[in-house]
Amino acid sequence: MALSFPTAPLVAGRPTLSAARARLADVLNHPAFAAERRHKAGELMGTATDPQQVSRWAALALRESEQWENATLAREEAQPGPPAHPAYPH
Repeated sequence: MALSFPTAPLVAGRPTLSAARARLADVLNHPAFAAERRHKAGELMGTATDPQQVSRWAALALRESEQWENATLAREEAQPGPPAHPAYPH
């Protein structure tokens, strides 16, 4: 699942630290991440001073949330029985 984020404020083509932190916080609101993990990430974000590093963390978290969604969909599709949302002819 692709997510789009508003364009972050840029400084010479790089996101600001606050924009990178906001993006990571948005990504971590995904159900793939437990509250404890979001809390730990918040602590790390608070001490990070490199916006590029925080942006890399956001990209990794986004990739992980996509993998979680793909695995969840695969598990749901593998369940026996009729699909939860059948394809209706329109």
